[in-house]
Amino acid sequence: MHVIVFGAGALGRIYGVRLAAAGVQVSFVVRPSRLEETYSFVIEQVNGSQRRDVIERPRRIDAIPNDATLILLAVRFDQIDSLRSEPDGELARALAEGPSVPIVVLSPVLAPQVEALERAFSRRVVIAMPGVAGYVDDVDDRGVVRYWATGLASTLIDDRGAGEPHSISRDTLEVLARRLTNDGLPTRFERDVPSLDASSTTSFFPLIAAIDAGGGIDGVLGDKDLLDTALAAAKESEQLAKTLGKPASWAHALTRFIGPYTIKPGVTLARRVAPETVRFVERHFGRKLHAQHLAMGDTIRALGRDHGIEMPALDHLLEIMRRRPAHSIPAPPPAPEGGAS
Repeated sequence: MHVIVFGAGALGRIYGVRLAAAGVQVSFVVRPSRLEETYSFVIEQVNGSQRRDVIERPRRIDAIPNDATLILLAVRFDQIDSLRSEPDGELARALAEGPSVPIVVLSPVLAPQVEALERAFSRRVVIAMPGVAGYVDDVDDRGVVRYWATGLASTLIDDRGAGEPHSISRDTLEVLARRLTNDGLPTRFERDVPSLDASSTTSFFPLIAAIDAGGGIDGVLGDKDLLDTALAAAKESEQLAKTLGKPASWAHALTRFIGPYTIKPGVTLARRVAPETVRFVERHFGRKLHAQHLAMGDTIRALGRDHGIEMPALDHLLEIMRRRPAHSIPAPPPAPEGGAS
């Protein structure tokens, strides 16, 4: 089995390194300018077993080889979104030039991006929802990916998109699921993963966007207009999410928990009892992913119009994001590799 990880950011490295630890041959597609880099890929689990895994010499490639078994796509949302306007662009060409193997999309996507992927490759892609979350720790230990993995949040692979029983595609994905599960990352097939992914992403988006616009959690809490706008946009997005599907339990619980009277004491408590979580949120959802956030917000806004849902607060939130000059918000150092975090 030869798994190609397309996008060696935090998410791609977590899955790639864990698969390598399980004995799978893994290669990472990187930009040509990254081919000569030699640093190791290191991932550290910050909960549970707190395990540390390393690929001392990750295989970096710039094209998908003919012996690939499947592709794990872990690039940013805006890179996938570019397929809508550039169906023959760089991403499309790179994926189309490889063999016709299953493409498992680990990046968050909405319906327009799924359609763009399928048009670009003339075949169904397999939508998955990661059961891990992590960030590249560029300050304390450059290049190390710190991540969470729990048995309560399995990696979900869309059952319908995986193909018919005993087909080559299905068999390949079942092997992938077993390898991940046996190595401690529970993975299972689930119905309607695309709608689950879309509704969860939509529910959570205003909070992501606010952290980007505020340059961090403290920036949101210290800006009444931004905080009020984000909370109002969250209610609008929750209404839209219900029309797209059923949000994941974690997304539903989070949006229920956050309100004008709970967010500040909640953050204070989190800083005291779970500082790593707060650090992850600020690293993962900061200005580093600004282009992704704008593309995602524009798509959610368009879906709202399609469903006849007015979203003035989300409009205002996107305006705030666009008018904040980049130099006014401290950005974390860039990750060593491109891709989704």
